[in-house]
Amino acid sequence: MILAVALCLAAAAASIQPACGAEEYRVARVIRQINQGNRGSFSSASSGFQSGGGAGGCICAPIIFCAQELRQIQQQCTLPGNIPGVCCPPSTLAASASAPGTGDNNVFASARVQVNLQPLDNSALGQAFNKGIADLTNLQQIEERLFRNNIFLQRGTPAYAHLRVFTISPPAKRRHLNAFAVAMASVHIMQDLSLTRQQGGFGLQQIDVRNTILSDRCPSVPSCNLRNKYRTADGSCNNPRQPTWGQSNTPVQRILPARYDDGVLSPRSRSTDGSPLPNPRVIASNILVDVDNPDQQFTSSVMQWAQFLDHDFAHIPFPVMGNGEGIECCPEGREAQGDNRHPMCMPINTADDRFLAPRGSSCMNFVRSMFSLETSCNFGHAEQLNQLTHWIDGSNVYGSTLEEQRALRTGQGGLLKTSGNNMLPINPDQGGDCSAGDRGALCLQAGDSRVNEQPGLTAIHTLWLREHNRVARALQQLNPSWPDEAVFQQARRIVVAEMQHITYNEWLPIIVGPNFMRAFGINVKNTGFSFDYNPNINANMNNEFSTAAFRFGHTLVQGTLRLFSGDGSVSTIQLRDHFNSPHLISRPGMLDPIVRSFTQLAIQKFDPFITQDLTNHLFQTPRFNFGMDLMSLNIQRGRDHAIATYNDMRAICGLPRATDFQGITDQIPTAIAQNLARVYKSVDDIDFFVGGISERPVSGGLLGWTFLCVVGDQFARLKKGDRFFYDLGGQPGSFSEAQLQEIRRSSWARIICDNSDNIQAVQPLAFMLTNTRFNQPIACNSPVIPRPNLEAWRGEVP
Repeated sequence: MILAVALCLAAAAASIQPACGAEEYRVARVIRQINQGNRGSFSSASSGFQSGGGAGGCICAPIIFCAQELRQIQQQCTLPGNIPGVCCPPSTLAASASAPGTGDNNVFASARVQVNLQPLDNSALGQAFNKGIADLTNLQQIEERLFRNNIFLQRGTPAYAHLRVFTISPPAKRRHLNAFAVAMASVHIMQDLSLTRQQGGFGLQQIDVRNTILSDRCPSVPSCNLRNKYRTADGSCNNPRQPTWGQSNTPVQRILPARYDDGVLSPRSRSTDGSPLPNPRVIASNILVDVDNPDQQFTSSVMQWAQFLDHDFAHIPFPVMGNGEGIECCPEGREAQGDNRHPMCMPINTADDRFLAPRGSSCMNFVRSMFSLETSCNFGHAEQLNQLTHWIDGSNVYGSTLEEQRALRTGQGGLLKTSGNNMLPINPDQGGDCSAGDRGALCLQAGDSRVNEQPGLTAIHTLWLREHNRVARALQQLNPSWPDEAVFQQARRIVVAEMQHITYNEWLPIIVGPNFMRAFGINVKNTGFSFDYNPNINANMNNEFSTAAFRFGHTLVQGTLRLFSGDGSVSTIQLRDHFNSPHLISRPGMLDPIVRSFTQLAIQKFDPFITQDLTNHLFQTPRFNFGMDLMSLNIQRGRDHAIATYNDMRAICGLPRATDFQGITDQIPTAIAQNLARVYKSVDDIDFFVGGISERPVSGGLLGWTFLCVVGDQFARLKKGDRFFYDLGGQPGSFSEAQLQEIRRSSWARIICDNSDNIQAVQPLAFMLTNTRFNQPIACNSPVIPRPNLEAWRGEVP
């Protein structure tokens, strides 16, 4: 096990001494051999490591400290004089990003469209405003009638289970209804005054809602204490000049302008020739099919981390009716028509589907997403609401509002609530948040309401709940005089920093690759602070990211999950039997087998092949032998949000705009491009999600080019636009240099070791499989998997 103990880097290749022990010395010799290759450049200078840590100028650093560089060394090739199967990193390997502004120009500018708008008739405007208010009243009346007619989602159906995966916060409901009224008023202005789509969608943004009778619909601006060292619960006040950037229940933004059919609100539904776009289920059934193609490098942790992150910064929910019942768009399996149809319905026709139609389903329920207004509060096209904070700030653990956060805390010692066996707390509202009751279990509670969605997600939530309480107890022991609030906030601050470090040090380089990390200037630093905060960068979720590109994780999902016991035995379960129900993890002793799958089970490769558990059995319940189709929902959601097309995104990401289907074969395999040509009438009609997930992965990264472009942009925003990012210096929330060095010792492997029930060993790079001798499992008490030393927080002023 050459790298199983430590990676010892020399200050000078000629002066390596066995100061770190025999095993480490052998490691140093390997690195030295690699450096002597004709393309080698892996040195203490290029990797960002410093000399002087040990005799002979040698520093011992756990391999997780250089996860990005090590992964490049592990590329499969053979160089003369080097170990077979080991390849030197390219000579372009860059040092850590630190210079202010590095890569800032690679971040997309906001999508703005300048439209000339002549003065509008005030009387006509006033009538349109009143119509918008009337539409809101009419919506309430429609919902009351539907309820009386028993047209709402029935318990036990897949659509009901889909809805009950999440809850909608009261602030989100208010924001949506206010934005709905303004959007409808915008539609009436456009129709009544015969405006063009561009004038209605973008020209009307010049009119301030606050100067109209709809002014009470506008959101307020929070009051901020910019000297506070702790993040707010709702993500506000991060940016001194734009205090609502990143706040929960605010709208997403866009890379490219919205493509609504009417310019304001109607979903994208037409091909370039004016005919209807192809049915999402037809696209999914012909292109996004199920093929078992496991990845040879990466563990299921890669997928699970992506979902956990997604539930930290993005949740665009769809609404319920005013009385809390779900909106039914497919009563008795048929599409609702006339007075039985809710205005937010956008169902998917499955009448001719080979799988669903024989099972009595000719319609798949789909409800349009909720809306929100910008703080500037203007008319114009609708924008979707993000119910979570937009930051990587642990809101999936702590909640996205102060009320949610308080509900999760014990109020003593800075601790979060737990239930028996140190598990997640039981959800106090057992009125149907999950499907556990159908299987003899109870719903669990966390910072994000989707915690019960599937076993792996519930497990990773459990690990991070325990990590918070572990850190809180240690801090309280070091600082007995600290009150509950101080312990909680300090522990939260440390845990969020660990999440950010693991994301940018271990996980993100796998997703986007080293070239994009360098291009955006988001490589982690190994020592010292970064000073690249840019208050002009808005980190709010891009609609193209949250609605399409970051859904790449759906292709990585395994439908058959393998659970690994401590005695080496393996059992399997089907994902379809565990949606939205924590009955498995609620059984004593089941946490560790699920967590072991994080490090021993491979993900599926990034490709257009999707497990049937997601395409035919999503949210299947005990009463049904079929479920919904996540791929169809993804495609329909992109149209609902008026996302730009694949060809549009190719162009903005620097690829040539395709003029025919042959033109996309530079990124998409020819066979898949031919399948796309059989479904779509024009290359300009291809949905972004479909085109992006069909691309070949780029060299060194997991994703294809356009998804990579959008994902890289978003994570650059999440670092550079975050005033509380963990390695920033000179901010009220900055750690001391000693504390920051301890944060850098955190790793995904350490989180698993510290917070599982009884896992004794794990590979140091836990996102990577153990199929090389560089990354074999080692004991959790080994210094190779270090633990941040919280002594650095003794005596900290809270």
